[in-house]
Order: sequence, then C-alpha cells, then structure tokens
Amino acid sequence: MIDRTAPVHALERQTITLTIAERGSTTERHTLSDAEGGFVFADLPIGGIRAFLVGTDYAGVHYESKRLMLSPDSPTRAVSLWVYDPTPDRSAIRQTLAFAVVEIAPGAIRVSVIQRFENPTDRTVVATASNPLRFPLPPGAGAVAFLAGWQNPVVADGTITDAFPVLPGSAFVSYAYALEVRRPGLAVPWTFPDGAASVEILVEDVGPRVAGEGVNRIGTVTEKGRRYQRWSGGPIPRGGRVAMDLDGLPVLNTVWPGIVAGVLAIVLGGGLVQALRRRRASSE
Repeated sequence: MIDRTAPVHALERQTITLTIAERGSTTERHTLSDAEGGFVFADLPIGGIRAFLVGTDYAGVHYESKRLMLSPDSPTRAVSLWVYDPTPDRSAIRQTLAFAVVEIAPGAIRVSVIQRFENPTDRTVVATASNPLRFPLPPGAGAVAFLAGWQNPVVADGTITDAFPVLPGSAFVSYAYALEVRRPGLAVPWTFPDGAASVEILVEDVGPRVAGEGVNRIGTVTEKGRRYQRWSGGPIPRGGRVAMDLDGLPVLNTVWPGIVAGVLAIVLGGGLVQALRRRRASSE
C-alpha cells in the first residue's frame, strides 16, 4: 500500500480489508500492511462465482481495488492499492465535460446527465457536509434517480448535494430527473457552480422546436434508431449556465414510464466523447 502524495512512501500497519462476495452474501478478512506497504491474504477459496475486493480507509477516505476473480488457472493476483493525502482545497478541480440527453414523451421530458471532473493534483480533494459539491436542478425537477458516482446524495431546495471525495485523475457522477410538461413551451436551464470546459446536449428530434442559450446546434446524431439534435458549448465559467428552450411539446397528464438510459449507457461505458467524435453530425 503506497501513499502517492509526494514524497511517495509506503504505509506500514495500515488495515487492509478483503471483501469476498458470493451467492448474494459477503464476508471480510483483515490484515496489516508491512514496512514496505505489502500485504497478503492466503488460503482463499478458488473458483466458483466469487469476487474479491481489496480496500482500506485512509485519512477519512475509502479506497478500493477493482473487483478480482480467482480460478484454478489463476489462483493468485497482485493488487496495487494507492492512497493520497487529503485536502479541502477544491480550487484545482475542473469539470471537463457535462453531457445530457433530453428524451421527450407526452406530458413529460426526461433528462439523463453525466458530469465529469478532473483532479490534476496528487491529493484527494475532500468535500464536507457543510461545504458539499452542488448540482443545481431546474425548477420543477422531480423523480431524481442517482445512477453512478455518488456517496450520499441529498436533494433539497432544487439542488443535489454530496460530499464525495475527488481522487487524483478523473471522476464522474450520473443522474436523471423528470420535468412535467403542462404547456407546449418549456425552458430547461443547467447551472454550473464549478464551471465546465465542454457541454454536450442531445435533444430527441421528435418534432418540438429547440433553441439553445449558451450552446449551438452542430448537427444530428442517431443512436439505437433514435434521432437527436446535438448541441455543444463551452467553456462555461464558474456559476455560468446554459439552457434549452423547447416549444411545441406534447402535453398530456401522464407519468413518465421509466428512466431512459439508452444513450447514457454509452457514457457509462466510457465511450461518449469517442462516439460523438467518430460520428459526423449531419446538418439539417
């Protein structure tokens, strides 16, 4: 186990936890790191549908490895467990990409979002309950669903807050929300307390007229048989915003049938930016 905050050094007598997950249950084993930061878990069960996860808590932050599998052909695995010194200074964090998919149905729209952050330092940036990360929602947003990347998200006063740590490298959160359509026209604002280097918005192209504030239409994208207008903008300054104005929406008092995640799945798979770059958006 290595602390990668300069000067890089091994951590001795740090508690390491091995979680073994199988058949819907979990068990744990514990050990201490040695003077060189090494640790060993011996006599582990091999084969079967069983996953292993190595983790530790350091300076108030939880770190863990990727899930591992062991088999008779591969009964041992080497695991690197890296930790970092914490800092409350969030000035170095940059939001590099904000992406949204707007799906339209009679009486409602559904917005699925991913926001990606970069931490270029060698310290874990730790938010607190009194000074959390903030993700403002548009007025009237409801049915908020947290999809990935969160720790303990809370929705209050039109804002999602969470105090998850941002490790060196990149991190992201994804979520979705619904807006009821009571009249044909609807504005969907998006505010960025920490700014954003790039904003990408896909709006389902099913008839309503669309105008952008702070973003420009650059073509269309087709995914899984659905056609979307592609809007792009940025950089957005801290506290800045963009907005989509939709007109001619179908009005009907119905409940949105479920979370639309077809395009969002591209992002969760790590391929959003690459997919958009590979596709040549065709102009109308």
